[in-house]
Amino acid sequence: MPLPKTFLAAALGASLSATTVLADAERHQEGDRVLQALVEEALARNPELAASRQHELAAQARPVQAGSRPGPTVGVFYQNDGATPSLGREPMTMLGVSGGQDIPYPGKLGLRRQVAEAEAALAAFEVERARLGLVGSVRAAYHGLWLARGLADLALEQRAVWQEVQETARVRHASAVGSQQEMLRAQVEVTRLQALHAQHHAEARARLAQLNSLLGRAADTPVETPGPLTVVPEMRSAAETVAWTEANSPELKAAVRVIERDERAVALARREFKPDFNVQGGLMYRGSLPPMWQAAASVMLPSRARVRAALAEAEARLAASKARLDDVRLRLRAVVEQRLALLDAARQIEVTYREGLLPQGDLAVQSATATYAAGQGSQVAVLEAAAALLDDRTDYLRLLAAHAVESARLEEASLDPPTGMDSLLMHGRSAMPSARMRAPGAMGGPTIAAAGTPGARTEMR
Repeated sequence: MPLPKTFLAAALGASLSATTVLADAERHQEGDRVLQALVEEALARNPELAASRQHELAAQARPVQAGSRPGPTVGVFYQNDGATPSLGREPMTMLGVSGGQDIPYPGKLGLRRQVAEAEAALAAFEVERARLGLVGSVRAAYHGLWLARGLADLALEQRAVWQEVQETARVRHASAVGSQQEMLRAQVEVTRLQALHAQHHAEARARLAQLNSLLGRAADTPVETPGPLTVVPEMRSAAETVAWTEANSPELKAAVRVIERDERAVALARREFKPDFNVQGGLMYRGSLPPMWQAAASVMLPSRARVRAALAEAEARLAASKARLDDVRLRLRAVVEQRLALLDAARQIEVTYREGLLPQGDLAVQSATATYAAGQGSQVAVLEAAAALLDDRTDYLRLLAAHAVESARLEEASLDPPTGMDSLLMHGRSAMPSARMRAPGAMGGPTIAAAGTPGARTEMR
């Protein structure tokens, strides 16, 4: 007994989806316009990024404070000669005003200002890291939403297939051709896919809330995810990618700036061996007697033991900063190489799915279906072929989302290593890479889930 045409149409969905990916590759090569609009909105509205920018403005005010002289001191005093007030009668009785000023050794204020300027520059790198991290997190959350919705739609589509199989099994059973077990098995698969759809639908809601939180808007604000994802090859060579990453990495720029700061800190520590100065003056009123005035100057000698310890600390910090720069550069190059290897593996695996596994799985479903319709095969063969195709289509969607997430992370120029390497090299069977957003202002921050969460492959057998 032939199966309904809707079953065959659903079974052929894998090859059709692969064809759609190819047809839409050019449209998505320059980036999805919807995603770009979301990124721009996040940059304009994200509250944590706004807070980071305010921290930068606050840091820019510190150099002026560090490079300014201490404020002068002003005082009023009264000195009395004798037990009773004697202003104008006793020569040592006087009412006066005094003032003083601390004067740092020449060059100290300039060095303090330079150290503060280098510190303030680090805040700018934190803002840049927050900005890059926000862009990557928005892209990851968007791709996670796309994936969850795609998996939910796939579950619905596959449920329709099982419903058609269930109906065919019922007709076969009524005609005394098939068994009741075939009908019950199809019913079990329909029920299982209802639960799977509910799971992916809930995940899509979570991804939507996550994405909207990055955009600074209500959690249930609708977001469209049009069109399929495509695997776009990296046009830059490995050396060009590494050079671009080093030129744009806030961590590497900050490491260079820290060395400049610590070099100035060492110069300042050496200048602290020099003394500071203090000048004072006062004017005394003595009533009918002639007024008096005074002037004084003093030298404030440093504690050489304290200054030597401070210099040793500054020199150690400088050595650590230089080692840190080498460490950041090496780690950055390693992360780029790892991510490029991951993306290259994803591209090869994607071709395997698109040109091999999906068409082959589609043919397997058609063959099993035809054999079953002719009464020569079992329903179990149809179920197994369809379940394997569902697994492959699920893995293919996860692979596309994983590639999109890691491509976005590559543009972050961060030190965070790629995730999901094992999953991709195992043909995406188990999990999807997760993504993290650095909190603006701290060059780190809360971890957010990305385009997919680890989970077992769908077992339909």
